[in-house]
Amino acid sequence: MYAFAIVTLLGLAVFAIAKIANRYVSLASEVWAVVLVALGVAVAWIIDLNLFSLWAIPVRNSAIAVTATGVVIAGAAYFWRGILGLLSGLSRKFTDQAETLEKTEHLRRVA
Repeated sequence: MYAFAIVTLLGLAVFAIAKIANRYVSLASEVWAVVLVALGVAVAWIIDLNLFSLWAIPVRNSAIAVTATGVVIAGAAYFWRGILGLLSGLSRKFTDQAETLEKTEHLRRVA
């Protein structure tokens, strides 16, 4: 259970770092997966996280296990990207931005 929480929160952290980087360097939508995998593997190597040892799964080489853990973290980050995109879309749908602008800017409806 702790391993799931670790992957979920590290995935959220990797997504947040990629989103901050996207603000300063415009990333194409095709590059997002590559950036998330690179960040996920980097985070796994920095903290030396091996999920397979936490799950008691024998792996031949620990370097491969840490790299695979980074790919799992990247997958969680990509999942967060979809979930947070869905929630922001729902937020825009339920709070009509045009109506809010009309009220704050004292505009009247044209159509």
